[in-house]
Amino acid sequence: MNRPVRTRYLGAVNPIWRYEIRRCGREVLALPPPLAAALGVALIALDGGPAAQVAAVDTVPLAAGLAAAAALGGERMIEVQLTVRTPYRLTVVRRIALVLVSACGAVVVLGLLGRRVVPDSAGVLLTGNIVFALALIGLATYAVVEFRSTAGASVVVITAWLAKLLVLDQFGVFAEAFVLLTVAALCAWLAALRVTDSEAQLRGVRG
Repeated sequence: MNRPVRTRYLGAVNPIWRYEIRRCGREVLALPPPLAAALGVALIALDGGPAAQVAAVDTVPLAAGLAAAAALGGERMIEVQLTVRTPYRLTVVRRIALVLVSACGAVVVLGLLGRRVVPDSAGVLLTGNIVFALALIGLATYAVVEFRSTAGASVVVITAWLAKLLVLDQFGVFAEAFVLLTVAALCAWLAALRVTDSEAQLRGVRG
């Protein structure tokens, strides 16, 4: 889990990534791409209708946000993590990287399928999914390192998802993208501050 010496692994996946995949949960990381494939098929079946496009843009980011909450929230031995040579923040970065890879794979799958029926909106499908996914992953990351609760982080993600559907979608595309990117950047910054505070991580709540 915490290798003090960097070793080059030729012809094989670095064991640390295999370990992180197991800790995150293979099912959790594997969820977004099949979901995107199902949405893409639905998009084709409905001939790119408005409802199908809305579902395609909003569902994959929700899955990515919940996957981030589950991947990070599965750590139950934070006091051990804080005593080993590998900083806990690096563990968090690795797991978020895996979630991002899964989310990007899902976005690519959905974009390729959606391009067949909504060529004019394919770019919106791609960028909308990526930006929204970044915001929800950022929120999930901050919520987990702040409250040490998978359930709490999941509630935050779902609440933000509903807020986007009910409120943010009333604004223009550029305003929406700006708000979501700002949320993603702010949450990443706050999470980075929080995860480097070992005392606060041990307390589990802000003192």
